[in-house]
Amino acid sequence: MEFKHNDWIIRKVTAKDIVSALDFIIPMLQEIYPNIPDVAVRWDLANMEEAYVIPDNSLMFAAFEENGQVIGTVAIRPYDDRLEDVRGCYHVPATAELSRCYVKSSLRRKGIAGGLVAAIEEYCHQYGYQTICLHTHKFLPGGFPFWVSQGYTIRREKPEELETVYMDKSLGRSNFLNNASPRL
Repeated sequence: MEFKHNDWIIRKVTAKDIVSALDFIIPMLQEIYPNIPDVAVRWDLANMEEAYVIPDNSLMFAAFEENGQVIGTVAIRPYDDRLEDVRGCYHVPATAELSRCYVKSSLRRKGIAGGLVAAIEEYCHQYGYQTICLHTHKFLPGGFPFWVSQGYTIRREKPEELETVYMDKSLGRSNFLNNASPRL
Protein backbone atom coordinates (compact mmCIF):
# COMPACT_ATOMS: atom_id res chain seq x y z
CA MET A 1 0.00 0.00 0.00
CA GLU A 2 1.52 3.25 -1.14
CA PHE A 3 0.09 6.75 -1.44
CA LYS A 4 1.84 9.20 -3.73
CA HIS A 5 1.73 12.96 -3.70
CA ASN A 6 3.74 15.39 -5.81
CA ASP A 7 6.06 16.19 -2.90
CA TRP A 8 6.05 12.99 -0.81
CA ILE A 9 5.11 9.32 -0.69
CA ILE A 10 3.39 7.52 2.17
CA ARG A 11 4.32 3.89 2.63
CA LYS A 12 4.85 1.21 5.24
CA VAL A 13 8.04 1.53 7.30
CA THR A 14 10.35 -1.43 6.71
CA ALA A 15 13.39 -2.61 8.66
CA LYS A 16 15.65 -0.49 6.45
CA ASP A 17 13.61 2.63 7.35
CA ILE A 18 13.87 2.29 11.13
CA VAL A 19 16.87 4.61 11.59
CA SER A 20 15.27 7.31 9.40
CA ALA A 21 11.97 6.99 11.28
CA LEU A 22 13.70 7.27 14.66
CA ASP A 23 15.77 10.23 13.43
CA PHE A 24 12.43 11.94 12.80
CA ILE A 25 10.38 10.73 15.78
CA ILE A 26 12.80 11.35 18.63
CA PRO A 27 13.36 15.07 17.90
CA MET A 28 9.59 15.45 17.35
CA LEU A 29 8.89 13.99 20.79
CA GLN A 30 11.46 16.29 22.36
CA GLU A 31 9.89 19.28 20.59
CA ILE A 32 6.30 18.39 21.52
CA TYR A 33 7.00 17.29 25.10
CA PRO A 34 9.99 19.39 26.23
CA ASN A 35 9.16 18.96 29.92
CA ILE A 36 9.16 15.14 29.85
CA PRO A 37 12.86 14.16 29.86
CA ASP A 38 12.41 10.44 29.06
CA VAL A 39 9.61 10.88 26.51
CA ALA A 40 11.58 9.07 23.79
CA VAL A 41 12.43 6.11 26.04
CA ARG A 42 9.62 3.74 25.10
CA TRP A 43 9.54 0.03 24.28
CA ASP A 44 8.10 0.52 20.79
CA LEU A 45 10.86 2.95 19.80
CA ALA A 46 13.65 0.77 21.19
CA ASN A 47 12.14 -2.26 19.40
CA MET A 48 10.74 -0.81 16.17
CA GLU A 49 11.10 -4.00 14.15
CA GLU A 50 9.31 -6.10 16.79
CA ALA A 51 6.68 -3.41 17.32
CA TYR A 52 5.86 -2.34 13.76
CA VAL A 53 7.64 -4.39 11.09
CA ILE A 54 7.34 -8.08 12.00
CA PRO A 55 3.74 -8.44 13.31
CA ASP A 56 0.82 -8.71 10.90
CA ASN A 57 -1.46 -6.75 13.23
CA SER A 58 0.79 -3.69 13.66
CA LEU A 59 2.64 -1.28 11.44
CA MET A 60 3.95 2.20 10.97
CA PHE A 61 3.47 4.36 7.93
CA ALA A 62 5.79 7.25 7.13
CA ALA A 63 5.67 10.10 4.68
CA PHE A 64 8.97 10.34 2.81
CA GLU A 65 10.33 13.18 0.71
CA GLU A 66 12.02 12.30 -2.58
CA ASN A 67 15.42 12.29 -0.84
CA GLY A 68 14.19 9.61 1.60
CA GLN A 69 13.84 11.93 4.58
CA VAL A 70 10.90 11.11 6.86
CA ILE A 71 8.52 14.05 7.28
CA GLY A 72 5.63 12.32 9.05
CA THR A 73 4.68 9.10 10.82
CA VAL A 74 1.71 7.24 12.24
CA ALA A 75 1.56 3.80 13.85
CA ILE A 76 -1.00 1.19 14.81
CA ARG A 77 -0.86 -1.71 17.25
CA PRO A 78 -3.51 -3.92 18.82
CA TYR A 79 -5.05 -2.19 21.82
CA ASP A 80 -4.26 -4.09 25.03
CA ASP A 81 -6.63 -2.36 27.49
CA ARG A 82 -3.61 -0.79 29.21
CA LEU A 83 -5.08 2.69 29.67
CA GLU A 84 -6.80 2.85 33.05
CA ASP A 85 -9.10 5.74 32.10
CA VAL A 86 -10.73 3.77 29.28
CA ARG A 87 -10.17 0.23 30.55
CA GLY A 88 -13.13 -1.95 29.61
CA CYS A 89 -14.49 0.49 27.01
CA TYR A 90 -13.40 -1.50 23.95
CA HIS A 91 -13.74 -4.98 22.50
CA VAL A 92 -10.00 -5.54 22.81
CA PRO A 93 -9.44 -8.17 20.07
CA ALA A 94 -11.06 -5.90 17.47
CA THR A 95 -9.55 -2.58 18.59
CA ALA A 96 -6.35 -0.97 17.34
CA GLU A 97 -4.49 1.82 19.09
CA LEU A 98 -3.17 4.64 16.91
CA SER A 99 -0.01 6.42 18.00
CA ARG A 100 3.15 8.16 16.81
CA CYS A 101 1.27 10.58 14.55
CA TYR A 102 3.69 13.42 13.89
CA VAL A 103 4.35 15.75 10.98
CA LYS A 104 7.37 17.98 10.51
CA SER A 105 6.40 21.39 11.94
CA SER A 106 7.15 23.35 8.77
CA LEU A 107 4.98 21.00 6.67
CA ARG A 108 1.82 20.90 8.78
CA ARG A 109 -1.54 21.74 7.21
CA LYS A 110 -0.47 20.37 3.82
CA GLY A 111 -2.43 17.09 3.96
CA ILE A 112 0.35 14.83 5.20
CA ALA A 113 -1.35 13.87 8.49
CA GLY A 114 -4.63 13.25 6.68
CA GLY A 115 -2.83 10.99 4.22
CA LEU A 116 -1.10 9.09 7.01
CA VAL A 117 -4.38 8.58 8.87
CA ALA A 118 -6.14 7.46 5.67
CA ALA A 119 -3.39 4.87 5.13
CA ILE A 120 -3.71 3.58 8.71
CA GLU A 121 -7.49 3.43 8.51
CA GLU A 122 -7.33 1.51 5.23
CA TYR A 123 -4.90 -0.96 6.79
CA CYS A 124 -7.13 -1.36 9.88
CA HIS A 125 -10.21 -1.90 7.75
CA GLN A 126 -8.41 -4.52 5.63
CA TYR A 127 -7.02 -6.24 8.70
CA GLY A 128 -10.45 -6.42 10.29
CA TYR A 129 -10.16 -4.02 13.19
CA GLN A 130 -13.56 -2.57 14.09
CA THR A 131 -12.40 0.40 16.18
CA ILE A 132 -9.37 2.66 16.34
CA CYS A 133 -8.64 4.36 19.64
CA LEU A 134 -6.07 7.00 20.50
CA HIS A 135 -5.25 9.59 23.08
CA THR A 136 -4.08 13.12 22.52
CA HIS A 137 -3.61 16.25 24.55
CA LYS A 138 -5.49 19.52 24.14
CA PHE A 139 -2.31 21.58 24.61
CA LEU A 140 -0.79 20.13 21.43
CA PRO A 141 -1.12 22.64 18.59
CA GLY A 142 -3.80 21.40 16.23
CA GLY A 143 -3.91 17.83 17.57
CA PHE A 144 -7.38 17.66 19.08
CA PRO A 145 -9.11 19.63 16.28
CA PHE A 146 -7.36 17.43 13.70
CA TRP A 147 -8.72 14.22 15.24
CA VAL A 148 -12.22 15.68 15.43
CA SER A 149 -11.95 16.63 11.73
CA GLN A 150 -11.00 13.02 10.96
CA GLY A 151 -14.19 11.71 12.56
CA TYR A 152 -12.80 10.65 15.95
CA THR A 153 -15.07 11.26 18.90
CA ILE A 154 -14.32 11.84 22.56
CA ARG A 155 -14.58 8.78 24.75
CA ARG A 156 -13.28 10.43 27.91
CA GLU A 157 -11.40 13.57 28.95
CA LYS A 158 -8.98 13.83 31.83
CA PRO A 159 -8.62 17.44 33.02
CA GLU A 160 -5.09 17.18 34.39
CA GLU A 161 -1.89 19.00 33.48
CA LEU A 162 -1.52 17.14 30.15
CA GLU A 163 -5.22 17.63 29.25
CA THR A 164 -5.51 14.06 27.95
CA VAL A 165 -8.40 13.25 25.64
CA TYR A 166 -9.24 9.64 24.78
CA MET A 167 -10.88 9.32 21.38
CA ASP A 168 -12.05 6.59 19.03
CA LYS A 169 -13.58 5.91 15.66
CA SER A 170 -15.68 2.99 14.51
CA LEU A 171 -14.65 1.51 11.19
CA GLY A 172 -18.04 -0.08 10.66
CA ARG A 173 -18.74 -3.76 10.55
CA SER A 174 -15.90 -5.98 9.54
CA ASN A 175 -15.31 -9.66 9.96
CA PHE A 176 -12.51 -9.64 12.51
CA LEU A 177 -12.47 -13.41 12.92
CA ASN A 178 -12.03 -13.96 9.18
CA ASN A 179 -9.39 -11.35 8.61
CA ALA A 180 -6.65 -11.96 6.15
CA SER A 181 -3.43 -10.12 6.50
CA PRO A 182 -3.63 -7.19 4.07
CA ARG A 183 -1.17 -7.05 1.21
CA LEU A 184 0.98 -4.06 2.02
